[in-house]
Parts: sequence; structure tokens; C-alpha cells
Amino acid sequence: MPLNFRLFAGLRPALFALLLALQPGLCAMAQSGPPEPGSDASIDAIETALDKLQDQQDQADTPEALRALSDKVAEQQHQAETQVLALQPQLAQIDERLKQLGEVTPGTVEPPDIRAERKQLKASRDRLDGAIKRARLLAVEAQQLGDTIDKLRGQLQAQELFRRAQSPLSISLWRQLGQVLPGDLARVRALWDQQRQAFDAAVARHGWAAPAVGLGIAVLLLLPAAMSLRWFGRRYLIQRAPGNRLRRSALAVWMLLVGTATPALAAWVLVESLRGIDAIPRSLQALASSIVFVTLVSAFIGAVSSALLLPRQPSWRLLPFDDATALKLGRYAWLTSVAAWLSGVLGAVNLAARTTEVTTMALNGLIALIFVVLLIAMLVSLLHLQRAPALGAAAAGQDPAAVPQVAPPRRSSVMVLISLLVEIIIVAALVAALLGYVNFARRATTQVIWSVVVCGAGGLLMMFADDLARWMFKPDSRFGRAANAALGLRASHMEQAGVLLSAVLRLWLAVGVIGALLVPYGANFSGIANWIEQARQGWKVAGVPLEPLKILKAIVVVVIGMGLVKASQRWLTQTYLPQTELDTSTRASVAAVMRYLGILVVGLWALVTLGLDLAKLALVASALSVGIGFGLQAITQNFISGLILMAERPVKIGDWVRIGDAEGDIRRINVRSTEIQVGDRSTLIVPNSELITKTIRNMTMANPPGQVQVQFSVPLDTDVARVRELLLGLYADHPGVLAEPAPSVFIDSIKAGAVTINSFAYVQSPRAVYGTRSDLFFGLLKALAEEHIALAIAQDVRIIDAGSDPARAATEHARPTGEGAPA
Repeated sequence: MPLNFRLFAGLRPALFALLLALQPGLCAMAQSGPPEPGSDASIDAIETALDKLQDQQDQADTPEALRALSDKVAEQQHQAETQVLALQPQLAQIDERLKQLGEVTPGTVEPPDIRAERKQLKASRDRLDGAIKRARLLAVEAQQLGDTIDKLRGQLQAQELFRRAQSPLSISLWRQLGQVLPGDLARVRALWDQQRQAFDAAVARHGWAAPAVGLGIAVLLLLPAAMSLRWFGRRYLIQRAPGNRLRRSALAVWMLLVGTATPALAAWVLVESLRGIDAIPRSLQALASSIVFVTLVSAFIGAVSSALLLPRQPSWRLLPFDDATALKLGRYAWLTSVAAWLSGVLGAVNLAARTTEVTTMALNGLIALIFVVLLIAMLVSLLHLQRAPALGAAAAGQDPAAVPQVAPPRRSSVMVLISLLVEIIIVAALVAALLGYVNFARRATTQVIWSVVVCGAGGLLMMFADDLARWMFKPDSRFGRAANAALGLRASHMEQAGVLLSAVLRLWLAVGVIGALLVPYGANFSGIANWIEQARQGWKVAGVPLEPLKILKAIVVVVIGMGLVKASQRWLTQTYLPQTELDTSTRASVAAVMRYLGILVVGLWALVTLGLDLAKLALVASALSVGIGFGLQAITQNFISGLILMAERPVKIGDWVRIGDAEGDIRRINVRSTEIQVGDRSTLIVPNSELITKTIRNMTMANPPGQVQVQFSVPLDTDVARVRELLLGLYADHPGVLAEPAPSVFIDSIKAGAVTINSFAYVQSPRAVYGTRSDLFFGLLKALAEEHIALAIAQDVRIIDAGSDPARAATEHARPTGEGAPA
């Protein structure tokens, strides 16, 4: 079996899937343009392509060939589904035009032009309906063919994975390698001679300008450009980024992008400069593309480790590693990246040279052993990190027990289980390589490396997404201040929005990471691409379309709409309504009604943006009305009562009302309840239905004056005329008592040896009654004392059995009670 490019057979689609999850539009850009929909030729082309792929299935005998075939089948399936999506709107338009024409009434003759148009529309409809059905059938056939190819590929992969060859410890393997190696090296030299001849011929025709420029650009990208971009990103973040974890995670992401893009772009520029002058023969075009891809993968591995470890920048490091451990792990990661590049290039060269199976097994075994050694070195470094304090004390001649032990960071049970699983896989790969299961060892080591790299990149991007989302919605950030000014959101609401945005972004990244991890185990790149494309197009739940793009548009509509409502309400309350003759309560009611109407309009606008039919929404609302009538009766009643309060205004903001045993000022009228501030400054929340259905005393509804009543009793021999003059003088001297209506003094009753005086005065508002009456009582007591007029003391006459205790009976009969009596 010839040496092939198997090392990155699982990494290539996995990396593509990860990049696709980060940017779904890459799928549409990478695919070739679909044929023009609406023509039979485009659907015939899909059918012809599927027939050819069906024939190629019987000829493909390697997992790599079946993978490429599965990708082509998935592309044809996507084109068939695209045809359906493109033709359905045209069919809907024709149906709408036929609906406008209506049905032909029996016994009537249509005008010739209407009859011709109806005939043409029906013919077009039949053609479109047939094309849609054919496209759907081809999509189903492509899906079935893809499933068959994936099953066959899985079987071949399983057979190849557990196929046993000679052990690397076997002498016969190396003896056979020595016999076939000269021939394989001759094949490789033939490839080199072929490339050199093509290069010399291209330079002779076009000169050295293109290769020199390509090489210069590649060198600039690898060294000065990469260093400058790293420096620029660090300086920009120091000057502009906030001083929290976002600055460090943003730098790590920038290092990841620069470290991945610059080497891959340099390799691509160099290869394209050679292709531009035909310096690469056609038989080596695949080899050149493989070298560019291998450079991208190896650069990605190195960039992830560099971004997470940052060996030379400890203050920016995200992981809790000391400098020595970070340097050591970074060195091992760099060696892994170099080993991945060398193994990938050698695999691509041997695939192009068609070397023997013995050389393939030997090289795969060597690659597996190299990766096993690097992984073991990394694990040893991580274990050494936990024992570093004790080892340092022993090296210094100290007692390790006397050295203060710093507790290592506590790892979760999941991380412990994953670490144990990785150790088991590495040991199994080592044993398998020594026993001759070279393919299993190679696959196990590459999958461990790929899983670590993908999880590291995914964790870094999730950390950055969380930091960015939380920073955007911080109340003191620029975006947070703008959102607070436009929407009036509280700080807690802003923080909740940041947490929700972070959850959505991290969920998408988690989907991409899981897809990238599962691709090498059977899922293909096109399947994940189609899933992401389906996620972009949306699903239907109970006939209601749910599309992420429409959901995003609806969110934008809600944000913009609420901003407009907020701005309109601010203009209404601060600019327009103060210029009217309406009182404060009426202005508040108008502003509240307009706010609720604005929210209703924004809600309907968002539903229309989501693609919901308002007629269907009315049906759903009518169906929910039964549940509302039973389960939400109280809420609905309070809502309607709130609207009645705002419209009829039996009570308004600022009124002093009494409901039941409580009384106070109305501070706010909401849709569901009304807030009343009582005398002790607490707030009484009353459902609006209580204000509609119960009796309420509104003391300030028509702005009436407050009535002050002063009532007391004096002995029967008191000069009541003088008492009357004193009272009227007190009323006249008090600034809060109104002259009109005039105060009045009456004798209420004469009984039990006392005269009861009852007087009335009026103040500006009922709110001033309590304080004014208190002032009048103070003044009355002082005036009566100056005039030596005593107040009558109420007598409590009791009938007591005096026969048992005459002394006690006399005492009880003479004891005064009531107001003014001693305790």
C-alpha cells in the first residue's frame, strides 16, 4: 500500500468545521456557485452528477477517496435543496396570481386575454411544481447515497485502523525497509527532478520576478509582519482595552489569529507565485495544496499553545502556570507543531511518489512514537508542576515538610477523568505501536493532539466571548451608557443582557468545538456544513418558522423600537405636555398610555419581522382567551381596571384617598396595580380592580378645602361668650385658616354639668387639617389657661354594692374617670 497523506486526514475536515462554525458564511463562499434555478438544465446537471458519483462509489476503495466522494455528494444535495428554496417563492407568486383571477364561474365565458393568461400561469405552475418535486427527490437520493458512502467509509476505516503490521522492534521490518528504501527514494528524486525542470522552464519563460516577489512577501509575513502585528495588538490593547481580563483574552485571540494566518498566508503566497508562472507541474498541484494546508494546521497548533501560554509575557498569561512550566510546555508545543508539519509534508510527498507499504508503515510508526514521546513529556511537565514546591525545597537542601505548601488549584472531577483518559490513550498508543498496530497508534496520538488543540482554542474563544459580552453591557462602558440612555435599562438589566449574550456566543462556539472533535470519528465536513446551513435557514416549530437571522432582526427591531418609544416618551413628558393645560396627573396618564401603545406596536413589529402571520396570531390569541378567562382572570381584570383608571380618572396621581382602613397619597398608577404612600411613608400596593369595584373616599378629587373641627367641654358656670371670642381669635390669627368660608362656633350640647363647644374652620387642603388642628389645640390650651378657664372633666357614675364595703364604695363613687383623670 503506498504511503499516503493520512496524518491529517482527520485534521483537515475538523479544522474546516471549526472555522465554519466561527463564520457560517465561509460555507457559502467556499462552494461553487449553484446553477441558475428555474431551468430543467440545472436539475438535469444535478441528476447527472449524482449518477456519476453513484458509479464512482463502486470504484473507491480507500477512506480518503470515499471522504472526497461524500463531500461531492453533500454538495449536490445542497444544490438540490437550493433549487427547491429558489423555486418555492416563484410558485407562491403564481398561486397568488391565480388566486386573484379566481375560479371560472360555470356558464360564463372569460375574455380571451384573461383565458390566455390563466392558461399560461397554469402551465408555469405545473412546470415549477414538477421541478420542485424533482429537486426534492434528488436531495433525498443524495442524502441516501451520502449515508451509504459514510457507512462504507466507516467500515474501511475500522479495518485499516486495527490492521496489524510488523512491529517497529522487528528486525525483518527494517530489513524489508532497507530493501525497498532505495526504490522509494528514487521515486522521490523523480518528483524533485520533475519540479525542478518545471521551475527552470518557467523561470526561463517569465524570469525571476514572480518567484522573488513571492519569496520576499513570504519572508516578510513570517518575520517582520508577524512581529509587527503582535506588537501593534499589544500596544493597542494597552492603550484602548479596559484593564480587566478582556485585555488578556483579546491579546490571546489576536496572537492566535496572527500566529495562524501569517505562516499559512506566506505558504499560500509562495505557492501561488509559482503557480502564476506555471512553475508547478499539474501532477504536483495536489502536493502544493497539501503543503499549504499542512502549514495552516501546524501554524494553528503552534498559535494555540503560544496564545494560551505566552512564555515571554507572564503578566498577560491566562493559564495559571509559572514561567518555567510555560517555557517548557511552549517548547514541547513548538516541537509538536514542527513534527506535525514535517510528518504532513512527508506524507504528502510520499502520497505523490506512491511509495511502498513497508515505507508507509515504518514512517507512520515513527510519527506515532514521536508524538507519544512529546505527549509524555508534556504530561510529565504538568505532573512536575504540582510537585514543584517540594522538589525546590529538596534541591535547596531544606526539609520539604518545612516549606509552606501552596495548594494547587482544585480540578473538577471531569478534568481528572479527562486527564486519566488521555494517559490511558497515550499508554495504549505506545503499546499498540510496539505491537505493530501502527495505524491505531498514529490515529490515537493525532486525535489526542487535535482534541487538546481544538479544546484550547475553543476555551480561549469562549473566554474572549464572555469577557467581550460582559464588557459591552457594563453600565460604565461606552455601549452600556448608550444603551442606558436610549432604552433606560437599569444596571442589573444590562448585566443580565451581557450574561445572555455571552451564553449565546459560547453555545455557538461549543457547537463548533463539538463538531470539530466528532468529524474524525465518522461525521464529515459537508454534513456539519449542511447542519450549520440548516441552522442558518431555521426550522419550523408547529408551523411557525424560526430562523436565527430573523430572530436577530427581531431583536434589533425591539432594541430600536424601544429606543424610539423611550425617546418619544421623553419628548412627550419633557417638551410637549408641559406646554399644555393638563395637570400633572393627566400628563402622567397620557404618557403611560402612549408608552403602552408604543410597546404594543413594537411587539407586533417584532412578530411581523419573525415572519408570523397576524391572522394566525389572532387565532392563537382567541384560543388563549379561554385560558385567560379561567387562569388569568384576576390579572386581566386588573389590567382592564388600570385602563379604566387612566381613561375615566376617578383617582389620579397626587390624590389623597381612603380605601378601607388605609389612607394616603397616590404616587403611581400602573397597568396592574396602584401605589399609595401612607402616613408612615410605606407604600401600599392596591390592585386596580379594588379601586374600581370598591367604595373609595377621594378627599382631593375636586380640590375641596379641608375642614378643621375643634370640640371640647367646659363647666356649666363658664363664660361661653368669652370662650367663643377666644376661638374666633385663634382662627383669625392662624395663617392656615381660611377667611372664607368663615369659621363658626356652636354649642353642641348641655348635659352632666358641662357645656360642649363644637367649632369648625377651613384650610386650603385636607392635607393641612391635621397640622392646623394640632396648632389650634396648643393655642386653645394656652388661652384657656391664661383666662383661668378649666375644661370639664367627665364623670363616671357607677352603681356599686356599698353594703359590703362602705369605705370602698364612697371612694369608687368619688373617683373621676375619663379624659384628664389621673391614672
